[in-house]
Amino acid sequence: MKSRKGFTLIELLAVIVILAVIALIATPLILNVIETAKKGAAEQSANGYIKALEDHIAIQMLQDANYTVPTVYTDTTISVKGDKPTSVSLSMSDGVVVSGTITVGGYDVTIENGVAKKGSTTVKASS
Repeated sequence: MKSRKGFTLIELLAVIVILAVIALIATPLILNVIETAKKGAAEQSANGYIKALEDHIAIQMLQDANYTVPTVYTDTTISVKGDKPTSVSLSMSDGVVVSGTITVGGYDVTIENGVAKKGSTTVKASS
């Protein structure tokens, strides 16, 4: 008699079912990690924008003694590395960002005490 080597159809189906269950469990976990990373990137981009804005204002103050420091800042034209914000609404005091919101990459980032508040980033509602 010949001995047959290989897998039966039932064994192959069992393996496919097990792999499908693992994929169903792992997919939401992976998507959550990706979403968390995107929010973290938006927060870091917001912090970079705040630093660039404060540097820009400091340079303006050094170059022009009569420069009036804004108390509310909404301009998005400051040159930064990374993603540029699409919307900015910041309160300032003596050239330093105090609070506000910055929209970067579709995420609204809340600014408190001059930095992006961890965990405060939300997906901007589409209009």
